[in-house]
Amino acid sequence: MSAGNVTPSSGNPSPATGTAEPFDLTGKTLGEFQILRRIGKGGMAEVYLADQTTLQRQVAIKVLRPEFLADATYVKRFRHEATAAGGLNHPNIVQVYSIGEQDGLQYIAQEYVRGGNLREFMRRKGTLEVPLVLHILRQVAAALQVACNSGIVHRDIKPENILLTKKGEAKVADFGLAQLTQQGERVELTQVGVTMGTPLYMSPEQVGGKGVDHRSDQYSFGAMAYHMLAGKPPFTGENALAIAVQHLNNQPKPLLEWRPDVPQAVCNLIHKMMEKDRDDRFADPQALLTELKLLQKQFVGKDGTMSQSVPSMKAVSARRRISLTLDRPLRRQLGRMALFAVMIALAAAGVGWAMRTGDPFAKEALPDPAVPHEPSIAAQYFHAMRSGDDELAWKAVVDYPPDPTGRPEMDRQSAELRLAIIYLKHGQRDKAAEIFQRFKHDGVANPWKLDHGLAGEAIIASLRGEHAASKSSIDQLDRQNGKLDARLSLLVDEARVRNAAALNKTP
Repeated sequence: MSAGNVTPSSGNPSPATGTAEPFDLTGKTLGEFQILRRIGKGGMAEVYLADQTTLQRQVAIKVLRPEFLADATYVKRFRHEATAAGGLNHPNIVQVYSIGEQDGLQYIAQEYVRGGNLREFMRRKGTLEVPLVLHILRQVAAALQVACNSGIVHRDIKPENILLTKKGEAKVADFGLAQLTQQGERVELTQVGVTMGTPLYMSPEQVGGKGVDHRSDQYSFGAMAYHMLAGKPPFTGENALAIAVQHLNNQPKPLLEWRPDVPQAVCNLIHKMMEKDRDDRFADPQALLTELKLLQKQFVGKDGTMSQSVPSMKAVSARRRISLTLDRPLRRQLGRMALFAVMIALAAAGVGWAMRTGDPFAKEALPDPAVPHEPSIAAQYFHAMRSGDDELAWKAVVDYPPDPTGRPEMDRQSAELRLAIIYLKHGQRDKAAEIFQRFKHDGVANPWKLDHGLAGEAIIASLRGEHAASKSSIDQLDRQNGKLDARLSLLVDEARVRNAAALNKTP
């Protein structure tokens, strides 16, 4: 057999170790597809980027892992589901081009989507603006409508399966294939420490082992929408089983409590999608799509920004004054709510990027040669957001002339936090430490600053090898139960792991 051919022997257990040998087809050829590199890996299949030589285009090749090839029934289902998915043709569905077999390997050639997935996007951005969420939801709903009309249930709607193109399009991947791994996923529910993946968005009927239909996809879709707006899934737990049980028995915290800036009608729609009884959800994806179109028309302007229901700054200020008479945990919660409201107002002050023809999903935009002076600090903040991790752009927000109303100060402190994270990213710990120390000093009157100051202090102490001090700061932060910026929260988690390793404890 030539070097360009493939063999299903890769991935079989090694007699010496009993573990699977590496399974990598890079440089091999499958039919008309020249494999360039591996771009993804899952429990069922490996995904590769390949050149389709006949049509001179790049495609994604999904190859069934060798350990599944011995089960003829499994292979038959793989081909059947792939064939069914290949019949779906819609701009918001990842297109299946062909199904093939070579040297015993089963593979699917499908559309290669340049960009990333929704999970990665949310990890970078944190909570998403309402116009952008409605933009994504409408596209996913359109894909689910096409699948429903063809009698296909996805069974695994989650952020990882929503791909985002550089033009701002959402595409649903892996239609029909999820049921192949369903048995394995049910086993995973008993494993301690499994906190991510399908159980985060699993419908009650899936958890209960009942039959599924398009309304089951709708529940998972609603749970994903909740995550996009709240910054966290509707249910979390120490393991997948604990999460799954909550989908069966518990009601999620009202979305409005996480995001008071979100219109009530949008919250109602998402909670309806997540009703425990599937008969209480939308009858079909078309009904859901109709409601989403109406919400976009009502709440999103022609420029893609919020046109209604953004809390006024007077209302936010009033909430903040009232909060001074409340206990501290509640003050922190209301302060975070006010922050969410201000962030949405920022989106309304700039050009709406959810509907732009540019690249709203780019990881980083190239900084301008010179940072322009915008007419307001909100506009200056929006420019910095578009500039990614451009230090000068964020400094321009921090140094913006004070506003007599005092309203933009939250913009300024958010920009300071972004600067600190940039400094950490580039190893400039002293500069980051100055910001975090200032936050902690101001924390007596500002719980948000105290939480982020403690978090930054813990991260820097851990990086400097001061693991006991870092752990002490993290313990204090945990007691305060503060909500952190998503980027900083990831850095705190990394510090936990470093501290645990150094102190010989389990994180």
